[in-house]
Amino acid sequence: MSVFVRRPKSESTSRVMRHRDTRRKLSSILFESLARTGEVAVIGSDPLVAHFALALGLDPASLATCQAMLDGRPITLIGVPSRLWFRADAMKLIHLLKASMEKCGRPCALLPQRAIATLERGEAGEHHARTLIELIRDPIGMGVEQACYCRQGGDPIGCRAMQLLTGADCLS
Repeated sequence: MSVFVRRPKSESTSRVMRHRDTRRKLSSILFESLARTGEVAVIGSDPLVAHFALALGLDPASLATCQAMLDGRPITLIGVPSRLWFRADAMKLIHLLKASMEKCGRPCALLPQRAIATLERGEAGEHHARTLIELIRDPIGMGVEQACYCRQGGDPIGCRAMQLLTGADCLS
């Protein structure tokens, strides 16, 4: 018999680990898919997102961030897990976070988990990454007005990314 007894992980510890793993996975997909296109210089995660998330009472470990240079301009992409994207109260706080970032001169785009997941699928993923870049460059030209964000509380670019990359509205 062992002297060391393992305590079962509490549900909250397990949940925190799951959330952290989701964030790491989404961040990894964003970094790799955008860098692979050659059109974007990936800088890394954005610590300012964590600062504003904490100030708003959000868990910064829940959000995947990717700071990049696109056409000589910085942009921060924030990957929002599905468990937050579909919650109006959480999205309200995330929109406040985005507004705070933009007040500091840091443009942001919020992207749902399901749209990010399409970026890792081989050749289709590379095509989707290029589509996402074009959407960020020219939202109007890519039909952002067709996004469903006004009904759900999502983000226009994120909702349109969901439509273009998955073929479904961000409501489903």
